Amino acid sequence: MASKNWHPEFIKYTEFIASHPNYKNLPIERGQDGSLNWVVANKNSAIRQGRMKWCEEKAKEFSFEIKPGVYAKVMRKIHPTGEKVCQVCGRKISIFYHYPTAHLIDKIEKKFGKRFYNTTHISEIWDNLIESGNTESELVSFFLGCVGADKSYNGKIDKQSIIDFLEDASRNSNKKILSPGAMSNFPDRFDGFHTYNLCCRSTQDTGRHADNMKSYTKDRRAYEYWSDGNIHAANMFMGSSFFKGTSADHIGPISLGFVHDPRYLQPMDKGDNSTKRDRLTIGDLEKILEVESRTGIYPMSWYSKIVWEYIKKNYKLHPEKVATIYRDMLKQSMFNFMFILGQIIHRTQNGKDYLINCFLEQNAKYFDYAYEFDEKGNIIEQSPRHFTGRNSNEMQRYFRIAINSVDDYNAKENRNLTSSLDQNDFRRLDEICEMINNGDPYISVKSKIESLVAAEENAIIEKYTQSFCNIPQH
Repeated sequence: MASKNWHPEFIKYTEFIASHPNYKNLPIERGQDGSLNWVVANKNSAIRQGRMKWCEEKAKEFSFEIKPGVYAKVMRKIHPTGEKVCQVCGRKISIFYHYPTAHLIDKIEKKFGKRFYNTTHISEIWDNLIESGNTESELVSFFLGCVGADKSYNGKIDKQSIIDFLEDASRNSNKKILSPGAMSNFPDRFDGFHTYNLCCRSTQDTGRHADNMKSYTKDRRAYEYWSDGNIHAANMFMGSSFFKGTSADHIGPISLGFVHDPRYLQPMDKGDNSTKRDRLTIGDLEKILEVESRTGIYPMSWYSKIVWEYIKKNYKLHPEKVATIYRDMLKQSMFNFMFILGQIIHRTQNGKDYLINCFLEQNAKYFDYAYEFDEKGNIIEQSPRHFTGRNSNEMQRYFRIAINSVDDYNAKENRNLTSSLDQNDFRRLDEICEMINNGDPYISVKSKIESLVAAEENAIIEKYTQSFCNIPQH
């Protein structure tokens, strides 16, 4: 297995599954290095034949007819969690038909003006649309209509019942509006599913992972980039009538560390927005500074503040460097920050709790209110929110997306970046991890992380000023 560079989380998953009683007596062997021989591709292999026989016996136990598709049916039924870890990136994803097809993504955008990743769970899509002001009855009518059941459906009218109905319709009929998180592949794979999940299927199959960017919902991306700003107000503003027929664009790309805040959103043609990505122009920069001057809202997330201040002081002397060098500095700063988070998560027992407490919980206050806006995103009124069952889990969703995104970000192979931490930085990182494992106070750990991030920002500035001597020091 090591030769295939399996993700550590996937290796844990294989050990968990192989030792689970649901798979007792299902044939598998270990290699000389002790790793599980998860994949058996030789069609004449005794192991493979044994797996098929085992599965057919299981099918009889469940009274399943032995016919094409029965292997997938059995392996779905016996899976202990219903979620599989991706061999490539380590992300956990549902094995069921819970993810939107391209057709459904287009229909949602046309109806609700929001576009989602094809790896966004249908439950999260539902919650997001509710949070944007749509009613449950509107969603029920829309989703049932997508499978032609808006008039014939006679089941329960609640979120989970509708999702279960859509999953069954997508799996067992021609109403393919949802896709599985993991494709069936038994008996080749021990658990019955391809080692790579939907999240990495396109890179493994076609090398076109960037195409998935077409199906991303913006508020989720802000959570993934640990963006500062009034993130809940920004979500509400994006779903407002001010953007009808257009797309909400971040003036400063959140992938470069800019905030997710309604004051820094502008309408843009959907085609233009899809091509902007993480570009930064002199025009964007000057718009950002104008908004900051007018509103007093700081435009950059804390982890790139030092680099941003350097750019502000120097861009007028070298405006031609905004779209290239200055943009690259912000990109490197983001990469270093996410790398540090990833190291903390994987090298400590309670790193996730520390990061949530130190850097995410401070944004909880924004979710306590509902907001009204003018056309520039200024908040003209706010009122305490009425929390119900459907929106009371927003903060947990925010935390979950932010934490999971760290692995996703660091697993991308198309970034062409590496961390710029040196040996001294790694010693500081070791100290931080040791403090977390020792249970040191949150405030002490937070201070150390902030100090390390600041050192990385200053190192980026030094590197680029030395490489391009005509850029003045700040």
